[in-house]
Amino acid sequence: MRKVGIVILALIVSIFSFNGNEIFKKDIRNRLVIQGIGIDVEDDGKYSVTIQAIDTDAQSASSSDDASKPPLKTFNVKGDTIYTAIKSVTELEGKLPLYSQNRIIILGKSITEENMDDVIDFFVRDVENSSSVCIAAAEKTASEILKAKNGEEYISARNIEIAINSSEYDGRIFRMQLYELINRYNSSTKDFAIPLLSVVEKDKEKSVEITGTALFNNTKYREKVSKEETVFLNMLYDRINNSALSYDYEDGKKVSLNIIEAKTKRKVRVENGKPTFEILIKLKADITEINGGVSAKMELQEIDKISRAGENYIKNDSEKLIYKMYNGYNSDAVGFGRLLYIHETEFFKENEKNLDSVLQNSKFEVEVSLEIRRIGHEFVV
Repeated sequence: MRKVGIVILALIVSIFSFNGNEIFKKDIRNRLVIQGIGIDVEDDGKYSVTIQAIDTDAQSASSSDDASKPPLKTFNVKGDTIYTAIKSVTELEGKLPLYSQNRIIILGKSITEENMDDVIDFFVRDVENSSSVCIAAAEKTASEILKAKNGEEYISARNIEIAINSSEYDGRIFRMQLYELINRYNSSTKDFAIPLLSVVEKDKEKSVEITGTALFNNTKYREKVSKEETVFLNMLYDRINNSALSYDYEDGKKVSLNIIEAKTKRKVRVENGKPTFEILIKLKADITEINGGVSAKMELQEIDKISRAGENYIKNDSEKLIYKMYNGYNSDAVGFGRLLYIHETEFFKENEKNLDSVLQNSKFEVEVSLEIRRIGHEFVV
C-alpha cells in the first residue's frame, strides 16, 4: 500500500507540474508578445535580430493605458542563427516569445543583397509563425525601422502593417505575405517583389514610409521601382482593386480616375522557339477630377478621348516596366516564368537553365480596355 501511495503521489505531482507549465505558457504576462521582427547581418556573419514587442508589464501596471496603443519596447539580440538569436530574448526578459501576434518581418539591406535561404528557411520551419504575416525590405537596416521613434514613442509595427495592407485601396503599394513569398521561393525562378521601407524625418517628426517596391531575382535584391511604377506592377499581378490614376489626356488637361474594378488575364504561346506573352488589362473607373478648363457638361467624344488616352498611358507604362524588369533588372517578379511552366511545360523544361535569357528575349503584348463608368455628375449611358 505504501508503494501504491508513493506512485499516486508522484503521479499527482507530475500532473500539477505539467499543468503548471502549461499555465505558465498560456499566461500572457509570461509571454513576449512580438509585434515585429527585423533581421540584419553583422560584419562577423552573425544575425542581428531586432524585436519589437508589447510591454505586458507596463500595460498591466496601468489600466488607464489606451488598449489600441499598447506600450512597446525593442530588443536587439545576436546569434549564429535566427532561432538562437530570438531564443536568447528569454534570457533577457524571462519570457517565452509569442510569434502568433507578429505583424511584420523586415529584412535589412545586408540580408536582401545576399542569399536569403536561411531566413526563409527559419520562417518556413517554425510552426508558430503566421503564414499571413507581411514581409518588407528596409532601404538600410531593419533595426532602424523597428527602433524608429516619433517623440518618445516607437513607431509601431502594427501601423506599418496597416500601411502595407492599404494596398487594398492604393495601387502604389505592393503587399507580400509570408505564404506568398514561400510559394515564389519554391518556384523555378525564386523571383518576387516586396514593399520597401525607410525612416523619413519631416519637421523634426519621424515616420516609417513605404518608398517603393523592391524587385528580387533568385532571392537577391535587384532594384527598386517607384510607387508610381508599382501601380503597373500591381496591374500585371492582377492585384488592382480601388486605386487612383492620373494622366494627361490632351494638351494642358489632366484627368484623375478612381479605378473601381480591374482584371488582368495573361496567356502565353511559343512560336518559332520564342515565347509571346499576352497581357489583357480591363478596367472600370470613375472620373474624379479634371484640370484644364473642361465645361460642366462633357460630351461622349471627350469621354472617349479620356478613355483612349488612359489605355495608351497604361499600355506604355506597363511595357516600360516589363522592359525594365526583364532587360534591366533581370527579375521575373511578375511570374511569367511560372506561366510558361504551366502552359508550355515541355518548352520550359528544355530552357529552364537559361530561363532569364529566354524571358529577356520574349515578346510581351499588352492590351488595355478602360471603361469610364461615371463622370461625376451623371451616368454614362
